[in-house]
Amino acid sequence: MNKLILSFFLIFCTLSFANAKSDIPQFSEYPATIYKGKSAKLDMSDPDARMFRTRLSEALKEPVNFGGEYVITMWGCGTMCRSYSLVNKKTGRVLKDGFGGEEQQEDVIGAKPNSNLIITKEEILNDDYEVDHIVIRFYALEKGKFKLLKTTH
Repeated sequence: MNKLILSFFLIFCTLSFANAKSDIPQFSEYPATIYKGKSAKLDMSDPDARMFRTRLSEALKEPVNFGGEYVITMWGCGTMCRSYSLVNKKTGRVLKDGFGGEEQQEDVIGAKPNSNLIITKEEILNDDYEVDHIVIRFYALEKGKFKLLKTTH
């Protein structure tokens, strides 16, 4: 009798584990249709686009690498500083929400052309400028803005 109960318990646990959904956002949960048309010219009405026009114009020559329509581009902005901007291949507009820079030091570590999910990493430094811990954030692009989905430490 104990073996039968143990067998049912193990089967139940195995099935529960197999059907459990991960609480980590997955790229497939945030699908995007990839734009395959001609690249737009950079929209110069944005002051950021005018300031970084060379880098952003060059990015528009690259294939889509996020959210179906966007190219993520990065440049250095000083010691341990990287700035990320996203430019839309269909419209030429720069997405207002970017990552990195001197104030928000999140690095983009995960993105796919066919997904609106983007993953970032931030290294939190201690007083000696050593990495104290790492924060991973998951965002979804919704209506042109990033929505924070999950933060892990």
